[in-house]
Amino acid sequence: MSAISTKVNLSIPAVSERIKKLEKGGYIDKYTAILNPKKFNKNLTCFTFITLRYDKGKLEDFINLVKAEPDILECHSITGEYEYLLKIATDGPESLEKLLSNIRAKANVLTSSTSISLSSIKNEATIAPK
Repeated sequence: MSAISTKVNLSIPAVSERIKKLEKGGYIDKYTAILNPKKFNKNLTCFTFITLRYDKGKLEDFINLVKAEPDILECHSITGEYEYLLKIATDGPESLEKLLSNIRAKANVLTSSTSISLSSIKNEATIAPK
């Protein structure tokens, strides 16, 4: 609070009150830290596009698998050629292959495509207001 108050030229209690209002109003969803994946031996980041076969119960299996798998960082329902986009950070090619095989087997995947990230130019975890 002290650093913010200095930057915006307000008292610490004023900053604290404004932040509480932003939290109550739903503008601040959560607080997070951006960790360096390499420090956790997550040397491979990739994006996997997935389309599922819609057999009864398989969508729920997919959702449960995604929520339970720590190497899956994000999952988005998307428009276009595929239905879902996963962001995955894992140890390397072997662990990626194992994870993708597990997803295909348990979630009844119709088709998928994976692209490996060579480097990250921008990696923000927040939205900047205009």
